[in-house]
This record gives sequence, structure tokens and C-alpha cells, in this order.
Amino acid sequence: MKKALKVLMCMMMVISLFTIASVSVMAKESSMIFVDGKNGNDNNPGTLDKPVQTLTKAQELARAKTNNMDEDLKVYLREGTYVLDETFVFDSRDSGQNGHNVVWSAYEDEKVTISGGTTLSEWTKVDEEKNIWKAPAKGIESRELYVNGKRAILARERAEALDDTSINKEVYIKRDNLPESFAKVEDLEVVFGRKWKWAILRVSGIKTLTDDEDYGNSFRLRYTSESKAAFKANLTGAAIENDPVAMKEAILYVQNAYELLNEPGEFYLNAEEDQVYYIPQDGEDMSNINAVLGRLENLIVFDGTADNIVKNITIQGLNFKYSTFLRPNLPDGLQTFQASAMINPEDEWNREWIPTTGSAIYGEYLDNINIMKNRFELLANTGVHLGIATKNSSITYNEFEKLGGAGIILGGTESQHHKPEKADLTENNVVTDNYVTNVANTYKGCTGILIGYTYGTNVSYNTVTNLPYTGISVGWGWGYGENTRPDEGKTDQFVLGDFVLGKNTISYNRVENVLTEPALIDGGGIYTLGRQDGSVMTDNYIDGVHNEYGGIYLDEGSVGFDITNNVITNCVRNWLFKGDYNYIYDNYATEAKEPNRDERMPIGDVLQYRFDNNDLWDDEAVAKIKAASGVRPIVLPEEPGKDDPKDPPIVDVPDPNPEPETPNVSDNPPVNSIPKTSDNSMIGTWIIITGLSAVNLFVISKRRKNISN
Repeated sequence: MKKALKVLMCMMMVISLFTIASVSVMAKESSMIFVDGKNGNDNNPGTLDKPVQTLTKAQELARAKTNNMDEDLKVYLREGTYVLDETFVFDSRDSGQNGHNVVWSAYEDEKVTISGGTTLSEWTKVDEEKNIWKAPAKGIESRELYVNGKRAILARERAEALDDTSINKEVYIKRDNLPESFAKVEDLEVVFGRKWKWAILRVSGIKTLTDDEDYGNSFRLRYTSESKAAFKANLTGAAIENDPVAMKEAILYVQNAYELLNEPGEFYLNAEEDQVYYIPQDGEDMSNINAVLGRLENLIVFDGTADNIVKNITIQGLNFKYSTFLRPNLPDGLQTFQASAMINPEDEWNREWIPTTGSAIYGEYLDNINIMKNRFELLANTGVHLGIATKNSSITYNEFEKLGGAGIILGGTESQHHKPEKADLTENNVVTDNYVTNVANTYKGCTGILIGYTYGTNVSYNTVTNLPYTGISVGWGWGYGENTRPDEGKTDQFVLGDFVLGKNTISYNRVENVLTEPALIDGGGIYTLGRQDGSVMTDNYIDGVHNEYGGIYLDEGSVGFDITNNVITNCVRNWLFKGDYNYIYDNYATEAKEPNRDERMPIGDVLQYRFDNNDLWDDEAVAKIKAASGVRPIVLPEEPGKDDPKDPPIVDVPDPNPEPETPNVSDNPPVNSIPKTSDNSMIGTWIIITGLSAVNLFVISKRRKNISN
């Protein structure tokens, strides 16, 4: 009898352990949703072996789980390309709850691409001499074609404007290298680049002049009235100099016409015909070509509002490709003033900055949104733009390459963001360890990283290289305090007042090879604008600033900085430009000349100034700062049974100086970590099952004892 009882007890223990394991698996699966675009089915429950097929269905399942979250919810995307029919929108219903996050990520090491484009096919040759091919555009409005992993160039030709051009009305261009005529004049555009301004002006009419007394053999291009008005509003400061020679040189290209197709890699889309025309590059086989037409402007949008904030969402380990940007197609074209923002022509003085860039990921009114370990490439404009009222969020360990516009934008640039309400303040965000290279390909006035009106932003350990304009730009506004207007009876733009922005950190960044576009000057390796009390700029490495004005450029109103221990070398003009009322000391510069002072500045105890010991060049110290700058290797926590973390560094860099401590970017575990049922729930389950087993054994024993009696 005792022997049988022991056997029975062992059986009950095995059953209890099996039950615990089953409960554990069920708990894990309840916190996971799997998506497989190839093999999934939206009628499936979304488990590993029965995944759903679409992101929309996964979002529906995730929303059903968020109200009762007791751990992070993981939405895993299996390998493949997910072509979006429309922008994928997150709103407050998608937010993580109860202090937990909803993590959308690639499953393990699988390659997942989010695409906003459409593949073109059925290419036929239409011009034997020029080797021009065409394919149906499928009814898509687009300005971007991507072929075999490269951005095609909108058909264009260098423009040689005449000296006495009146740029605000029309432009006279020599006809020597241009076609005799244009079939679709309304598609024509003029590209302008000067100082910090990059513009695309739409053309409304064209007149051919032959042996004209004043203009010889030329075209007279007349701009649309909308383009003229917007262009005039955005031509401010030194960029509007009445210098005929300088202004004529700012006319760079005529573009967007079939007749301008004359170089391999160029394309043109005729919307009326619904055809895309393209000249293949050497080695491209048009019968086996990967040609994608950009279709969506935004791939993901976090649609938050002041009343319905989007929070606790992570986007991780994904690739974002193929988009378009249609703003230049409007009658006023694209009139950026500086760094991808434009002035509202309806209120020129107030300068209500209107961001003009589309972006793969955009959002506003956000809290704890984390964009990490993604790759952004072959996009029409910006990679990530988290706008106004973004709080406690991070953009970390991402790669940005071959973009039309900026890599990263954070915060707002409109006038009301200068002194925002607390709810609208962009604060306590992290932009670290991003690799930004070869961006601003199309809209060359964009920067690698642009930070607008923000408080407590940490911009550190980023590698920013190979840019036509500024590397990193932090701050906005052209004043040292309150902005004032003459029509309000005030003329002193330097009136000090209450200020809520500042305490930004710019540290350990590596900025190399910037301001490479000859038409653009007035930028820097690291550029700042506006008052930023309590801000720090330290341990940055800046090498190779190819145009004016400075390695570090403290432009209008840049006060409140502590600037120390930076390396600035190989700058075409200044290591430091401006600098009033900042603490600038102990930097390593090849020519540490003190900048000129701005006599318009308010003098007093409110804003202080120091300039000391900025010629401390020491090869060993410089090498140490360089080694510690830029993207750091990713160090993942060890997982049981694994010797090394799976994820390699994004870029090869020397081991950095371990101090300062790594910012606490996110509490999320790495992509490859497996969600675990909490120890407490496991113990509780075991106690319950073991208790029931003991009760069963007691009842059986009691029955046997009664029988024996």
C-alpha cells in the first residue's frame, strides 16, 4: 500500500510540473503577437505557429490586450517586406498601460522591411538613341524612384542664369545646353541654393528669346504667383542681398521635364500619361530590375493630441524604405528658409515656422516613445520626426542613410513653441548613438540632426558624417529672450524675459565632413540658435567643416552654454563663430582665436561670458576624445545559455571612455530576450497545484484507511 501511495504521489508531482509548464507557455503567448506577411492568416490567433498576416490585424489584437497589461506586450514581425497601403497610425488606443510597453519589433534576427513604395514592371524602350525606357506609374503621384538600391535623379540640367536676373519675378536662363522647347511647361521647376536657403520654384510660363538685345539666346521662365510670394517671404537676412552676380549663381538647375532626360540614372514621371521614364545606369538589366516608386509620405504616424497622448510604444529592429514627398508639387513649390523649415507668407514678420519635411516616422503629443535599432534608408525626406509635446522618449541606435532630407528632427519650430504651455513642451528626451550619413541628398539645406524648441534634450554619442549642410543643429529662434514686434511698439529684439527652454546636453558626438555643398554656407559642425540656459556642449569631436562659418557656430541668441573639452579641427574658416555670454574654456582647437563680440547683447549679471585656454592641443588627449566620440558598441545583458549577445555594434568604433554613464534610454529588454512569466505568478501557480495534489493524496489515503478498517 505504501509503495502504491508513493507511485501515486510521484505521478501527481509530474502532473503538477507539466501544468506549471503549460501555464508558463500560455502566459508567454498571451504577451506575444506574431505577424507573418508570407505565411500568416488574419483568421489565426497570432501565435508563433499560427501568426496573423497583416499589421492591421496585429494592431487589433494588441488593442484588445492593452487594458489588462501586467507585462510588456511584444508584437513580433517575421521576415519579409510589409508594403503599406496607407500610413500606419498609432493613437492612444495603442498605448501601453499600467506602466508597461507595447513593443513592435522584428522577431530575433530576421530582416523586416516596412515599405511605402510600389514596384514597377513592364518596362519598354521608347528612345533608342538616349536609351529611355518607360513603365506604367499605376496612378501614383510621386517625386521619387528607387532603382536597385539607389535613388534615381529627377531629370535636370545645370542652369546658367544671366547677371541681371530679377529673381523675385522671373529668371532668364541661357539656352545653350537646354532643349529647344518643353511639352509640359507646368511641370518645370527651378532649384535655388544660397547661404542657408534651398528652394524649388514652380514655373507657370516660358518664352524663348533669340538674339535678344539684352538677353541673347535665352529662356524667360516666369514663376507661379504662389512661388514668388513664398520665395520672397523666405528670403531673409543676408540671403536677400541685392547682388546680381551672387543671385544668378544661386540658380542651380532646371528640372522635372521629359526633355531633360539625358544622363543615366535620371527619371521623369508624366502624371497625365501615367508613365515613368528612366535611363538605366551601366549594368542595369531592364528585364530584371528592382524599381520602386515612392507612394506614401509617412510610413508610421503617432497621432497624439493634448487630450489623448500616445505613450509607451517601442519601434525596434525594423527597416524603413521607400517614400515620397509631395510638398514641392504644390503651386508654391518648396520654400525652405533654414534647416527644413519655412516662413508662413501670410504672416512674414511673425515667422510662424512651418516644418516642411515628410518623415518615415512622425508624431506629436507623445510620452515614452522609443525608436531604437532601426534602419532608415532610401526615403524621400526625414527619417524620424518627433514633434511638439514629445516627452521622456528616445531615438537611439538607429542608422540613417541615403535620405532626401534630415536624419532626425525633435521638437517644434513654430513661434508658439518658444514659450509653450507645459502640456506642449518638448522635454526630457534622448537622441543618442545614431549613425547619420549621406542624408539631405535632395533638400540640401537639411541637417543631420535638428533639435527645435526643447528642454532637457540629450544629444550624445551620435556619428554624423558626409552632409551638404550642418551636422547637428540645436535650438531655434533668433533672439536672446522674448521675441518682439515693431508693430507692438517694441524694437529691442534682445529683451530678456521668462524662459522655459534649455538644459540641453550635446556631448560625445562625432561630426565629420559637413558643409560640402558649395552653394550653402552659414552653418557649422555643431550649430545652435536661441537662448538655452543651463546647456552643456562637451567632448565632441568635429573634423572637416568645408564651408563657412564654424566648427562650433553659436548663432543668434545662443547663450547659456558651458562649452568645454571639445576637439575642433580642419575647419575652412573658424573653429568657433560668435560665442557671446557663454562659458568657453579648455577646448582643443587648431586655431583658438577668440570670436568677435556682439555689441547689441545685453550686458549684466544675467548672461555671463568666459573665454579661456582653448588652444590646449595635445595629441594624446585629442585621440582619447576622438575614440570616445560617436556611436558606442551595443552591449546586451547576457542571456542564460548564451556566451555572447547576438547583436553586433552598428558601426565599428573603438571602445569608448566608459564615462559618463550610459543614459537610461529605455527599460525595454533587447529584441531577442524572451518574455518570462513573473516568478511570483509561477510560485503561486505551483503552490496551488501542489496543494491540490496534497489534498487528493490525503483523500485517497483516508479512503484506503477506512477500507482497511
